[in-house]
Amino acid sequence: MTEPAPGLADRVVDWMAAHRDGLDALMAQEGSRAIHEEFLLAEGGELPDRHTRLERARGASARAWLRHLARGLAAAWPGAGDDLVARLERWTAGHGERLEALVLEEVAVAERRGASGDPEADRRDAELVAHGRLFAEALASEGALPWDEPPPAFGRRVGTYAREREPRRRKVEREARAAWGAGPAPEDGRPMTAAATREPDELRVAEAAAVWAHVRTLAEALEQALITRPEAPA
Repeated sequence: MTEPAPGLADRVVDWMAAHRDGLDALMAQEGSRAIHEEFLLAEGGELPDRHTRLERARGASARAWLRHLARGLAAAWPGAGDDLVARLERWTAGHGERLEALVLEEVAVAERRGASGDPEADRRDAELVAHGRLFAEALASEGALPWDEPPPAFGRRVGTYAREREPRRRKVEREARAAWGAGPAPEDGRPMTAAATREPDELRVAEAAAVWAHVRTLAEALEQALITRPEAPA
């Protein structure tokens, strides 16, 4: 596996923007999946509360964006392998429990760093960083790294890089909220589940902006982690 050239993040983001129709299709797929899961829960007598519905909608949006990111990564990094996208999707789909564990880890990290004063935003950030770490672990697990590195270690490195770029991420998020709040939310801001249609436009735009900012930051963190070899153990 060849190491990617510097500038990978920008190339990936440019590809994602140029292939927006592909993201729209993935959003529709993940939205249908989320709605189907809600119906199954309802048939079983389990009615999720508002927090759970928003969390489910956020997860659907994150999955669609990360699938789009995988396609951009494969296109912008020739050494990644032709079947990278399929392998990442298979691996990620089979590790839902690992995602839950990573969310708990990120919640603990956030608690140690101190609350921001917005518990909902803190929980959202923890979930989205966890999604990014799972994506990174999938890369390492599927042999996509230029060197051997345990998947959890690579995921932690990516998560650390992402957290270090928090000021940059928040800037991207503010810009997206300002742009999308001026008119109808873009496709990635549309409701992902039936329940989300009842949420105010302001909240849906905020959710969409947060997911996009995390994906943009993840692209940068992945580039940094992929061009920086891990330190050898002492």
